[in-house]
Amino acid sequence: MAFAQRIVFLFFCVTATFGQRIPQSLFEPIEIAAAQETRIQELDTITEKTRAQQEELAMLYASTKDFENAFELLAELCAAYPENFDYQFLYGGVSGILATELPRVKSLPYVSAMKTAFETASTLKPEAVDVQIVLLELYTELPFILGGSSKKAWEKLEIVKSLSVLEGFLAEGYYFRSTKKNKEALVAFLNAINEIQACNFPSDLLQDSYYHLGILAFYLQKDMSKASCLFSVFIEKHDGGAAYPKSFAQHYLNKISNPENIDAEMESTLMEYDKLSAWIQNNFKQ
Repeated sequence: MAFAQRIVFLFFCVTATFGQRIPQSLFEPIEIAAAQETRIQELDTITEKTRAQQEELAMLYASTKDFENAFELLAELCAAYPENFDYQFLYGGVSGILATELPRVKSLPYVSAMKTAFETASTLKPEAVDVQIVLLELYTELPFILGGSSKKAWEKLEIVKSLSVLEGFLAEGYYFRSTKKNKEALVAFLNAINEIQACNFPSDLLQDSYYHLGILAFYLQKDMSKASCLFSVFIEKHDGGAAYPKSFAQHYLNKISNPENIDAEMESTLMEYDKLSAWIQNNFKQ
């Protein structure tokens, strides 16, 4: 599985599990091609599937939002091949999405599966910064009874910082913001955006980091040229794994190009679902 496929469900499943999830209506719809439907039917009729066929069908189910069938197949693949990072990563993501779609009590088995899968993926590939960030968010956001832990969150933050300077600053800002340490968060976020010079970015930035950095450039530096570049790159790289819809970044681009004509409805939506934007506006208005 390619990285773009693995990351499809990364951030939908983390902080949204017990909070507000951005409505799917704000994202571009996923169109199921006739070829996908035909292939799903072909694979589904095979009684004894090979590993490759199971993997292909799991990806087809996931990419067409048939998450329950994807969950079942990925559970089988993870049980049969527990040392496969890709299976564990995607299983964690699909589990997280199912957790958000059920009442809290019924979601608990999926939350447990999500946490276990990402912890296993982290053990299999400790240098994968995206997995470390997922676990940082899980340990920060989940209640203690479900595995939340300030100590473990801090440990994951230290790992992220050791893997990437820029992602480390962003993760540090997230951690301090989530734990109500606003001054420390502000310093971390300023350190993050100061790492970016003009339109030159590290090649290993995670997709959503472009959006986060665009927000920081817009509000904290008031560098509209840098912000515009970051939001544009986010839109260009946008795929099914992004935690934010293209419309959020486009809203910021519209604000930059035409600050006198701001879409009030979209601004309200942004403040409801974009925690970073809301945090800056609520705490650091200038």
